[in-house]
Amino acid sequence: MKFWNGENEQMKRQDLEQVQLERLQSTLNRAYKNVPFYKKQFDLLEIHPGALGSVQEITQLPFTTREDLGNNYPYGLFAVPLRDIVRIGSSAGTTTKPVVVGYTKSDLKVRDTITARFLAAGGVVYMDVVQICLNPGLSNWGRALKGGAENIGASVMPMSHMSTSKQLMAMQDYKTSVLLTTPSYAMHMLEVMGAIGIDADSLSLKAILVVGEPLTQDTRDRLESALNVDVTTGYGPSDVMGPGIAFECHEKNGLHISEDHFLLEIVDPDSGVPRPPGETGEVVLTTLTAKAFPLIRFRTGDLAAIVEGSCPCGRTLTRMSGITGYTGEVLTIRGVKVHPAQIDRILKGISENFSPRFLLHLYKENHQDMVEVWLAIHEAIFWDEVKVLENTMKQLRKQIFQTLGLQVTIKLVEASTLEQYAKPSGGVIDDR
Repeated sequence: MKFWNGENEQMKRQDLEQVQLERLQSTLNRAYKNVPFYKKQFDLLEIHPGALGSVQEITQLPFTTREDLGNNYPYGLFAVPLRDIVRIGSSAGTTTKPVVVGYTKSDLKVRDTITARFLAAGGVVYMDVVQICLNPGLSNWGRALKGGAENIGASVMPMSHMSTSKQLMAMQDYKTSVLLTTPSYAMHMLEVMGAIGIDADSLSLKAILVVGEPLTQDTRDRLESALNVDVTTGYGPSDVMGPGIAFECHEKNGLHISEDHFLLEIVDPDSGVPRPPGETGEVVLTTLTAKAFPLIRFRTGDLAAIVEGSCPCGRTLTRMSGITGYTGEVLTIRGVKVHPAQIDRILKGISENFSPRFLLHLYKENHQDMVEVWLAIHEAIFWDEVKVLENTMKQLRKQIFQTLGLQVTIKLVEASTLEQYAKPSGGVIDDR
């Protein structure tokens, strides 16, 4: 029997929309009063935040983009004084500046609550031992998942940078019952198990909850069959709150949105016009309970569709499909959102007035996303001393890791090698 909070997750639609409207009006008023960016946006459109009479009228409001987040770095979108901020989360973002998210004490409580909701829907209970395996670029998610699991009362092994074989040893010895990771890393762990001779029967796993990447049916089937576990997934951009904004229940037919905390829209990526249920569009989210960092009509860049009909699990929360793609040039690599321009800025640091020409080659190795930066040879990076060149490449890889939390390989190639792909600098060859 799956556990959930029926009072919040089984509300009648009329009651839920009333809760949403009250919280939306409160959020809009707070943003208008305390965030100059939103005040300017509303004033330009001559919109008063208190004029909305229903949640459907939110389409009158302007969108918020990742460019807006970068332009208001670091604290420009905070709606409370810095003294009320108890935690600051930062991610690389996809623009020239990192994304900085602030949390009050009440925000952290909400985050733990919705993350616990996601974990509980996946079968986590207070008796479980939960192991979190995520790459460094998802450290904020690791903290959120840890808080959610502890909120349930489970024992938690937080993120660590152990090798996969050591993670598996810990999984055996500590009798881990729930694994929280990305789909690709779960598949990688399965492959390593075979290589080092660990039998699935020697594990105590009952469930794997995955985040960060789309979960394909093939991956789900292979994990469930090989490990005899239940595999479910969650969704949530780091810019908004974290990995528990939407979650699968045991029916595994769409992700329930925590609509008492977030307002979901699916819009046409080009026109911004709402898409009807069943049609794919861009996921747009509005926070309803965030105090420190309210976001209004935030364009996530993720593509999905609203799933029609009621769910047999009994939850009345709207469901969306899994993520089917992304808009623009934003890439998702091991769960981390990356824009090629971020790589470009790091490469430009090689030399003054240097304009790098490069392509990104993405491929899978042992089920994990791998990144090669194919950098065209240029006089600015041509030295007689091999050691100098090797040190420069090492420093570039280090800077990319520090910025994005991703390990990459940098290959120097002839310009003609890049030209055969007929792509602009920063183009992507995605062989995943």
